[in-house]
Parts: sequence; C-alpha cells; structure tokens
Amino acid sequence: MNGLWRIVGTIGIMSWGMAAMNTAGGSGGDLQKVMLPDAVRGWQADGADHAYDAETIFDYIDGAGEVYRAYNMKSLFSRRYKKAGRPDIIADVFDMGSAADAFGVFTHDLDGEGWSVGQGSVYKGGLLSFWKDRYFASIFAEDETEEAKAMLLDLGRRLAASIGPEGEKPLLLGALPAAYADPKRVHFFHHPVILNYHFFVSADNVLGLDSKVEGLLVKAADQSALVVVRYPDESRAASAFKAVRAAFLPGASGPGAIQAGDKTWTAAGLQGRTLAVLFRGRTEAAARDAVGETADHIRKLGL
Repeated sequence: MNGLWRIVGTIGIMSWGMAAMNTAGGSGGDLQKVMLPDAVRGWQADGADHAYDAETIFDYIDGAGEVYRAYNMKSLFSRRYKKAGRPDIIADVFDMGSAADAFGVFTHDLDGEGWSVGQGSVYKGGLLSFWKDRYFASIFAEDETEEAKAMLLDLGRRLAASIGPEGEKPLLLGALPAAYADPKRVHFFHHPVILNYHFFVSADNVLGLDSKVEGLLVKAADQSALVVVRYPDESRAASAFKAVRAAFLPGASGPGAIQAGDKTWTAAGLQGRTLAVLFRGRTEAAARDAVGETADHIRKLGL
C-alpha cells in the first residue's frame, strides 16, 4: 500500500505516464531517470517501474483515484527502492498538469512536520509528500527508521531539484484576509467532493463547482470557515451567489448576514467573478468583516 493512503485513507494517487514526463522540462528523453535516481544511500531501484494515467490509476489504487482525478490529474510514475535488511522505499511522482493542481493535491493533507522540500512539504509516519511546479510527490518508507528518513529527505531533495523552476501558486491565495491566511489551514479545490471532505457545505452543489472554477477553503482556529470561489465568468458567479443566498441566507437584506441554528453567523459577498462565503462566524460583525476584507483583496488583485 502506498504511504499516502495510510494517512488520508480514501484519498488516491495519480499517474505519471511517459508522454507526460517528456513534456515536464529538461532535454526530454527518459525523464524517469532524470527525476528519480537509480540509487540513493545504498537503496537501489528494483527495476519494476510503473506508469499510470487517469484511467489506469484504478489498477494501482482501486476505489481511491477519484479524488486525484478531481484535481485534473495527468499521470503517475512509481518506483520502488530496495536495500538488503532495510525497509522498501516507494516513490510516486504525479504530473498534475498545472502548478495550481499540484498545490491543490498537496493541500489535501497538511498534517505533519515541514521538511523544506520543494515548494511545500510535510513528513509524518514514514511518508514525505511535497509539491513543486506541476508535480506532486509521495515518498514512503515501509518501516520508519532514522536511516530510512535520511534516505527520504535525500531522495526528495534530489527529485525537487531535478524538477527545475518553481511554479506559481493560485492567485486566489492573495484574496484571503489575514485571519484566514495560515498556509497550514488552506485547501485548494475544484469539486464539491473535495470541499465537503474538509468542510461539509451541502449535499447539493450549491456553489456550482466544477473543473473550471478555483476554490479555497480555510478553517480558522475559531472554527469559522471561509470559502472563496473564482468562476470563469461573472454570469456563473452571479448564479452561484443567488443559490448561496437562497440556501444559506434566506431573508437577509443587501450583502447581509444571518444567524444559524447553532448561533453562529453566515455571510456572503460577490465581487466580479469571485464569491466569498463565511460560515460559522462567531459574531455578525466577524462574518461581515471576513467577507468584506476578502472583497477588498479581490478588487486589488483584479479577480
């Protein structure tokens, strides 16, 4: 079993086929060897590399691949390393097609210790995961030892260095108010299955989410949750705002805020083609301020 599955349970891993690797950068050719070395600290590749795409991923992780497909996955390349008397190391490298989606997959599980690998990384229980540019990597030791941890770090840094320049994070991150800008709490998403996994909004797709939208969810320390969604055009954003008001702010006037049955406050606002909704605000003022500050940032960013 791949290490990432041990942490996120039902979350799958994506595939990296050779065609995708040949467009990843560098001089082309056999990039699986450029990006993943044959040997590290005495661990040797076992010679049975595997590549998968968005359809064949289920041959690798039956029942779990849909989550990564929700991030527009392209392909996965997987390599196992062996060393006599030591735990096996499994390296899975995913071409997500864009830096935003590589970042998104990484934000799906942020639990762990930062290891300063790539553009963001976490380590926990023998698993190192990180992202850089359009790639997300999961490197797992089947037994957590100090020697294996050193190998994971070495391999991760080599892989990150081979990828080349960093990719751009989603511009929408700049719209977050200061109270919701903690990178350890931010989740990037396209689809309602991802949003509801972290914070249940509705069984219906009230926000009108799909692969053409970009969304951020931030759960603050006070248990409030800010959802910011950027739509491809203002018409779709207006429709989503109308649906949100009908579902969560019935009877609210103007921008409005409304108190829920649990005595928390919900507020929503629309700025251009970007929608912001604050759930579980401690007070009416806090809910309104979060949405208002988000709108201010959106205006400045031109989103």
